[in-house]
Amino acid sequence: MKKTLLATTIAIQTALCAQEPQEIKTPAQIQAELDQAQRDFETAKKMFIPWYTGPLITSSASNVPPGNWVIQPYLFLLLDYAQYDDNRKSVNITDIWTIEPLFLLQTGITDWLDITGIAEGIFRWQGNQKAQEVGDTSITFGIQLLKQTPYVPSLRLTIGESFPTGRYQKLDPDKGGIDASGSGAFATVVGMNFNKIYWDIPLHPVSLRLVANYSIPNHRVDVQNFNAYGGGFNAKGDVCVGQTFNADLGVEVSLTQQWVFAIDLAYTVSRETTFKGNPGLTPLGTPASVGGPISDQFSIAPAIEYNISEKGGFIGGVWFTATGRNSTNFVGLILSFTWLF
Repeated sequence: MKKTLLATTIAIQTALCAQEPQEIKTPAQIQAELDQAQRDFETAKKMFIPWYTGPLITSSASNVPPGNWVIQPYLFLLLDYAQYDDNRKSVNITDIWTIEPLFLLQTGITDWLDITGIAEGIFRWQGNQKAQEVGDTSITFGIQLLKQTPYVPSLRLTIGESFPTGRYQKLDPDKGGIDASGSGAFATVVGMNFNKIYWDIPLHPVSLRLVANYSIPNHRVDVQNFNAYGGGFNAKGDVCVGQTFNADLGVEVSLTQQWVFAIDLAYTVSRETTFKGNPGLTPLGTPASVGGPISDQFSIAPAIEYNISEKGGFIGGVWFTATGRNSTNFVGLILSFTWLF
C-alpha cells in the first residue's frame, strides 16, 4: 500500500514539474492585444468584395455563366508617329491617326464552355488621305479548366479563329497603305488565361491576370497590287504570314470597391512574313518590297476603372509603346464599358 501511494505521489509530482509555467501577461501586453483586435475589427468592417471591369488589354480567365451575356464596346484613338527599325531605333514618320470602334459579345453555353465574338471598324487618316474599312473578325471558345477559390486560380483555355473580313489587297496607291484593315489570312489562335485575386493588403485586394496566345495563320495569302504587306503596281504572288506570340500581364489594384487602378504590360513577337511572286513597282518605278522581317513590340497601358456594380462598369486609359523592332511606335487612348446580363 505504501509503495502504491509513493508511486502515485511521485507520478503527480513528475506531471506537475513537467508542465511549463504559463506566461503571465502584463497589463500593457493585454492592452496591446485588445488594441490589435480592435484594429482587426475595424479593418473587417471596411473590407468589401472587389469589383473589377478588367484591365484594358489582358482578357479574363473566367467564363461567362451559362445563359448570361457580356457586352463590351471599345473605342481606340491611336497615333502612329514613328517606326522602330531593326536596331530598335525610333524613326519618325508622317502621323497616322486611327479611330477604331470594337465590339465584343460573349455568352455562356455550359458551366465549362463559352463563346466570344469580336468585330471592329477602322477610320484612319494620314495628311489629306482618309480611309474607312471593316477589320478582321474573330470567334473564340473558352474552356474553363479551373475556377477560382481562396487557394486556386482561374484557368481558362481559349481556342479561336480569326476571319479575313478586312481589306488587305488592291489598295489605293495614293493612300500609302492606310486603307489596309486586315491580314487576308484565316488564323487559329490558342491561348491560356490565368487570374487570381490576392488579399495581402486587406483593404486593397489585387487581381492578377496573365494571358499567353499563339496565332497560327493557316494558309498562304494571295496578294495583288498594293497590299497590306507591301507590293506595288502589277504585284502578284503569295504571302506566307508569320506566326505570332503574345503575352499580357494585367494588374488591378482596388482603391475602393468602385474605383480601381489597372495596368497592362503587353509583349508581341511575330516571325518573318515571306513572299513569292512578282512584287511590282512603286509609284517611282522602283521594285516594291513585300513581306517583312521578325518584329516585336512591348507596350504599357495604365488605366482607371469605375465599377457601377458587380455586373460591370467603365474603364479608360492610355496605351503606348516602350520599345520595339520593325514595328510601329504609337500612343493612344482607350475607352471601354462592360456589362453582364
